[in-house]
Amino acid sequence: MQRIDSLLSDHFFALAKFGIVGAITAAIYFLVMWIANSLIGLHYLISITAAYIASTTFHFFANRHFTFGAVDESHSNQLLRYLVMWGVNYVITIIIVSLCVKDFGLSPYIGVCISVFVTVMTGYLFSRFWVFRVRG
Repeated sequence: MQRIDSLLSDHFFALAKFGIVGAITAAIYFLVMWIANSLIGLHYLISITAAYIASTTFHFFANRHFTFGAVDESHSNQLLRYLVMWGVNYVITIIIVSLCVKDFGLSPYIGVCISVFVTVMTGYLFSRFWVFRVRG
């Protein structure tokens, strides 16, 4: 019973930290997207790509150090796995945003908000159990 309580506690704190990192990542994402799209006037897909690269760079290092404390494993191994996760979530994001804009006439910002709900789930599962492999 104590082992189960410990596992639940570990997951709760990891999820809470993941949420904090995610909120900061989202702020970076939307700021870069707004600058690229609204101020500079880049196409929404280019703006999303720039925002995705900028925010996920922060996301990788914050989760590696703060959320999962996974600094003992090789940085390059984690980065390679993270790039796979990044690619999956990027494709999900582009598909959802494109559908929202082209098929439903919504703002790309709304599409990004919708995609965040999906990629938060896949991102946590990938990060917790594969990218940063919490052991013990």
